[in-house]
Amino acid sequence: MTKIAVFFGGKISRHLVLVRKAAKKLGVELDLISYNKVFFDTKSGRVELKGKDAADYDVLFFRTTGKHWEEVDLILESLKGKKKPIIVDPIVEHGKPSFARKAWQMLRLTEAGIEVPRTMYGSLWTLYEYMCNLTPQNIFSSAHTNASRVAAARCKNILSESSLHFPVIIKGSGGNRGERVFKANNLEELEKLVRELRKSETEDGRRYMLQEYIENDGDYRVLVIGDKALGAMKRSSQSQNEFRNNYSAGGKVEVAQLPEEIYNLAVKAAKSCGISIAGVDVAFRDKEGKRPVVWEVNKGPQFKGFMRATGIDAPAEIVKYLASLKDSKNS
Repeated sequence: MTKIAVFFGGKISRHLVLVRKAAKKLGVELDLISYNKVFFDTKSGRVELKGKDAADYDVLFFRTTGKHWEEVDLILESLKGKKKPIIVDPIVEHGKPSFARKAWQMLRLTEAGIEVPRTMYGSLWTLYEYMCNLTPQNIFSSAHTNASRVAAARCKNILSESSLHFPVIIKGSGGNRGERVFKANNLEELEKLVRELRKSETEDGRRYMLQEYIENDGDYRVLVIGDKALGAMKRSSQSQNEFRNNYSAGGKVEVAQLPEEIYNLAVKAAKSCGISIAGVDVAFRDKEGKRPVVWEVNKGPQFKGFMRATGIDAPAEIVKYLASLKDSKNS
């Protein structure tokens, strides 16, 4: 029987409970292992999971990584010289937190020829100065402090070939579930936002991107598992004051039927980012649905809204996929 370990941080979520139930129903041996169980002692030289060894499993699924890359690296290090289990997702094997960041994704997707929103990465003040240059009529409109005047003065010297215009999106490179995503309608709002976020950047090391805002009446979440797109749901905001479509932000979800090429695009996007179990978010630049843009690729996606919209048993499909990896490796 295939043995699967699913690693997680924090408390056991409702999604993990559903995965465990699905495994039990399918007769698959699956353990949920908290990163809190990772233990290392230089005397023994072993990395343990409180009585368990990662090498005893056939498949290791690192559903969440987030703040736990040190534990991930220790687990991977403990496997050296042993029969190595299959690692899910592939990006985890690199052991680099940057590979799970949205900025890295934008670069990776672009390299793969997949269209993404126009994106710029840099310090918050650099992003502010960039937009400042694009709106010369507003350069001094918000320059009511010394810092603003300095930034505005520097704006004059920045050359730009961009056609970006307000509104714009400020997105945390390490955010998910619609968190740390903000909209600025003008230069004054952008400056205010930058000032509010600066502490998280300078003291907590959080980084941000500036992206174009793409008008839409909703976006689409495609759930990808391996080489297959399970299905799609449309997400749409239900409030005039909320630009995010996320289900976790109160968005409405409904089943969606997308062209085969969009499903193929989602699979390609997930593979480009090294994520086997992914929630790929897609929007369209046009009402006809001919110009797709990939918002982002989410690792360890939540699937409650997807199940409600599509009726697809996502936990069962995830367990089936994980259990099949051992056989595919040996074939």
